[in-house]
Amino acid sequence: MPPVFSKPLIHPVLQGNVFSRQHRTSPCELRCPAGNPIQKLHECVEKGEFSEALRWLRARNPFPGVTGRVCPHPCEGVCNRAEYDEPIAIHSLERLAADRGGRGAFLPAPATGKSVGIIGGGPAGLTCAWFCALSGHSVTVYEAAPVAGGIPRQGIPDFRLPKDVVDREVAAVMELGVRIHTNVRVGQDISWKELRSRHHACVIAAGAWKERILNIPGKEYLRPALSFLKEAELSREPLEGKKVLILGGGGVALDCAFTARRLKAESVALLCLEKEDALHAPAEEIEQAREERIALLGSRLAQGIEKDEEGYLVGSVPVRSFSFSESGALEVDAEATPLPPVRADIVIAASGLMPAFTFLDEDAPEKTPRGFIQAGEYGESSQPGVFAAGDAAIGPSTVAEAIGSGRRCAVGIHSFLMEMKEIPDAFIDACGQVAFAEASAQAKAAHKVVFGEIYNVVYHEHGPRVKSRQGGTSLPFAEIDEGFSEEEGVRESARCLHCGHCSHCGSCVEACPGHILTLTDDGPVVSYPDECWHCGCCRLACSTGSISYEFPLNMLV
Repeated sequence: MPPVFSKPLIHPVLQGNVFSRQHRTSPCELRCPAGNPIQKLHECVEKGEFSEALRWLRARNPFPGVTGRVCPHPCEGVCNRAEYDEPIAIHSLERLAADRGGRGAFLPAPATGKSVGIIGGGPAGLTCAWFCALSGHSVTVYEAAPVAGGIPRQGIPDFRLPKDVVDREVAAVMELGVRIHTNVRVGQDISWKELRSRHHACVIAAGAWKERILNIPGKEYLRPALSFLKEAELSREPLEGKKVLILGGGGVALDCAFTARRLKAESVALLCLEKEDALHAPAEEIEQAREERIALLGSRLAQGIEKDEEGYLVGSVPVRSFSFSESGALEVDAEATPLPPVRADIVIAASGLMPAFTFLDEDAPEKTPRGFIQAGEYGESSQPGVFAAGDAAIGPSTVAEAIGSGRRCAVGIHSFLMEMKEIPDAFIDACGQVAFAEASAQAKAAHKVVFGEIYNVVYHEHGPRVKSRQGGTSLPFAEIDEGFSEEEGVRESARCLHCGHCSHCGSCVEACPGHILTLTDDGPVVSYPDECWHCGCCRLACSTGSISYEFPLNMLV
């Protein structure tokens, strides 16, 4: 057999995190929770084709402007370029495409006559709505809040995610004909039974909005984190002279801390179970916390809150280790000797979120031990026609994870409504419509190319990672990270190694001693397969690790 040259699919697919009919792929694409086509993004941005880059992104993720700002970008943590110099700034390039690209429209497939009702207008619910509408189904979203967008719209501060970015991408979902009923609470304004009778399929994507309050003495003095953020968003009440203590070590806790700083709090501190170097937040946010003089009191368990004339005293003990049981109960190995209490004027609880499925009646689907909806890979629940996505199914998650869950749920819904025997491959065809094909086993077996498989890595010049510009405005709630200019984006995307994808560099053709390879517009092809003696020169010369061999080999005599 001649060597195999791995190429990305011509059109982006919706299912899974690997491109269909692609032999080899990169660690970043496999790690992306939203399933973004990262290498196509980089290829398009390098050419200055920002609208085309955005088209590829929106074929997998209708909220690239959101994830390009608030995703903790685990893709960068596995980037092969990190073993060469520095990882690619993937999230900044995603944001650039979302902000600079024109919104090329996708066309909904012909109407199927099927109706889908979605509870929750957050990232998971709206992503599911986006792809269900593209598949030709009529979609109605029921949102309890006054505005759609979920946590990105209501809970993430402007300095991290401006509201107009969320509104812009929610509007694109509505342009497909998706109806969003706001201020509608299922179980109060419409019953679960009635909602099910209205639609052929229903999706529970209500998210986890119920805040977990620590069961400790003095818990009545705690302010819930999301409530604090919402109030701060509306009132901007100054906190001058106030000492603020946040119980928690995740992204919401840091958002509270940064918000308190912008409201001019005298001091801000986080008290959490995690060690300082193990907080559930990107490294740049931890560094920002240090720059803004936010104290990180790690490896501590809050034990109680006492009120006196000067405010509050929060007691804690050192933590050796902690874990969570199957039901989500906290199990802590802590020392008995208490630490000196921490003085505070405001104590905020950012200790996690829980689902609230009070609207479900006796026809409720089965739940997990932690209280979430028991759902399969494509959102299917124990009740036929009932699906779950996002936090409702997978527990508190990132926006990118919710988006990936919503997309897979939409594919599962389409398969159910159209009575397909298997979950199909779904992709955007050349006309901009969703098309479905028989599932490809090859997509599931795509090979992840690691750094050591890129034998000709020196083809790529060493170069430092481009740093995004940080805002210098005097407005306290203005966006901190201003992102890339177009020139910066082109320069940074050019650093991509395109692991597992042919970049048309021609090195393999030049290295072939038998001159059996030809470089075409579609990449290298084996023009004379019977004359290939599998010397491996093409593979050694490949700058992306995209060449493989299929066995058994046909050897020349």
